[in-house]
This record gives sequence, structure tokens and C-alpha cells, in this order.
Amino acid sequence: MMLYLLFFIAVVFNVFFNTSIPSSLGYGNVQTLAFMPMLVYFFMKVVAKKIRLNNDVVYIILLGIIIFIFKWAVGQNFLHKVTLFLIFPMIITMCFDILTGKELALLRRITIIFFVAECGLSIVEWTLNHNFFVEHGDEMEYWLSLGFFRSTSLMGHPLANAQIVAVFMTFIALSNFKKKNIQLILFFLGYIALFCVNARGATIVVTVFTAPYFIWKINKTIPQNKKWVVKLGVFCMFCGMLYMVTQTSLGGRLMNMDIMDESAQTRIGVFKFYDYYQTNDEFLWGHTNLYGYMMKKLGAGGVENGVVVMILEYGIIFTIPILLLLFRFQYRKLSVYPKFEKWLLLAVFYLIGSMNANLVFPVQWILWLYAYYVFRPGLLKS
Repeated sequence: MMLYLLFFIAVVFNVFFNTSIPSSLGYGNVQTLAFMPMLVYFFMKVVAKKIRLNNDVVYIILLGIIIFIFKWAVGQNFLHKVTLFLIFPMIITMCFDILTGKELALLRRITIIFFVAECGLSIVEWTLNHNFFVEHGDEMEYWLSLGFFRSTSLMGHPLANAQIVAVFMTFIALSNFKKKNIQLILFFLGYIALFCVNARGATIVVTVFTAPYFIWKINKTIPQNKKWVVKLGVFCMFCGMLYMVTQTSLGGRLMNMDIMDESAQTRIGVFKFYDYYQTNDEFLWGHTNLYGYMMKKLGAGGVENGVVVMILEYGIIFTIPILLLLFRFQYRKLSVYPKFEKWLLLAVFYLIGSMNANLVFPVQWILWLYAYYVFRPGLLKS
């Protein structure tokens, strides 16, 4: 019972303390605290000799240790970054690989509650035209000056919310829910949230890749005598969303701005980052201060490409093995999915992650793991 309670605390801390809620309430950055209960849970499982290692996990942890030692040797303190980005997600993986049925059910409930809260708060913020847990006030003021309100929800920034919602939507779309109405509600709740955060790239990716396959799959799996209900529901929801997009401000940037606006040009201009390096060593090995420097040189509000940001911080020498090992880790985890669905999940994650800086943020990888363990085939029916 004590271990079950500890796991409950670990998951709640891990999910909700990794949001912008603590910092917006004046508690500062508590990401490390968010992992403490999970770390205690992990060590208790280690003592009980229940933790299982695999090569993917070991290689990523070893790479993290090598990066930390190298960065420390050249006078850069990367302990916090490397631990949160590479090591803690692997600890979470080792914990989740040995969950009991009771713990898995708890994980599923908390994760789905988180997704509903994430989407629900986005909708509430848009309805009230007010951000509750925002970290980038100046940027929000900029969008308001253009006439577009953007929800920030639990993550404190529209783009961070957009990737999490899009990834969860894709996992939900590929899952085998017993109750298809719940699956439809969760999926379209995510869709509305994407419009509320006004994330054009994520909305397009989900619309082009995830939504058509979801509609095809759910129509294929339900009984013949109930297909008309789903078709009617999808049609009504589509008409409702079409109305909201075209007749209300929910369509915002998707309908009322040029394709090649300032935001899109920023994402293209980011590829000029190499021109602004002062030395080859910066490109090869990276530096924690390069992000701010490049942002000023590019004349943008951010470096809107996750791979480029990774190169800025870790250098091309370390970025290549980081991406290769993390990709291989995800690819092998997704082996429980059919080939097309596996590549769909990877495409959504990396396409959206390449449109912003999210790929270097630990919370994106952590919540990807949560979505994977909660919605992977077979477990939802058990």
C-alpha cells in the first residue's frame, strides 16, 4: 500500500510540477522536485531487484554522463540539463516497464485527467480571454496587439501545449478504446485546444496526418449497426469546428494571416544560425549561452527549431548521437504498433518539435513516455 501511495505521489508530482503552475505561483523552478518521489520509487524497486536494464536505456544514460563530464571539463555546468533531459526520462522508463496492473490503471487515470485539464484550461482561457499560468507575458501582449489571443494552459506557452496535445491526440487516435464515444470526445477536445493555443503548425500536422487516419480507423473498428452514429457525430463536430474556425477568433492565425508571415519567416530564417558562430568550437561542442546570442542575431523572439537549439547547446558532435539514440529508443518502444502507425507517431513528434524549441525540453519527452505507456496497444483493454 505504501509503494502504491508513493507511486501516486510520484506521478502527480512528475506531471503537474513539470508545468508552469509552480513558477506562476511564485515557487520558482521546481523541476528537480518534480522527480524526487519518482526517484525514491525507482531506488525502492532497485533494492527489490525488480528494475530491468536494456541497451537503449544504458546507452542514453552513458551518453548523458559523458556529456556532463565533458561540459564540466570545459567549464560549463550541464548537470541539471543533462539529468532532466537524458537521465530522468530513462529512469521513468525503467519504472514504467515493471508496473503492476493496479499501478498502470492509476497511471492511466492521472494521465487522462492531465490531458483533459490541459485541453479544458486552454478552452477556458480562450473563453475568458485570460491566461492563468503564463510565463511569457510580453509575447502574449504581442499577439493580443495583433488581435489574436493564445491560450497558454498548464505549460505556460502555446507551442509547448500544442506539441503535448498533438502527441496525445495521435496516441489516442491509434488506441483501441472500448468506448468509442470517449475516444472521440478526447480527440476532438484536443482539436479544440489546438485552435485555442493558436498553434498553426501543430494544427496542420494533426489535420493532415492524424485526423484522416483516425476517422478511417474508428469507422473500420466499430460495429456496422453503430457506424451511422459515429459518422453523424464526426459530421456535426466537423461542422461545429468549421464554424468556429471561419466565424470566430479560434481560426485566428490559421485563417487570417499570410502563410509566409513573420512567424513562418522566423522558422525559415533559423537555418542561417551557422553564419553567426564566432568559432568552429561553438558549432562542434555548443554552449549554454548560445541560444540567447543566436536569438538576438536572428532578430527573433526565439530559435524556432528543436534540432538547431540542441546543436546550439550540445554542439553537433553530441547532438547527432543524442538524436540517434533517442530516436532508436522511441522506434523500438513503438514496435508494438503496426509499421504505419509507428511512423505516424514519430512523424508527429519530430515534425512539430522541429517547428519550435520543444525537442530540448525534458517535459516533452517525459509526457511522450506517459502517453506511450498509457495508450499503447493491449494495455487499454486490460
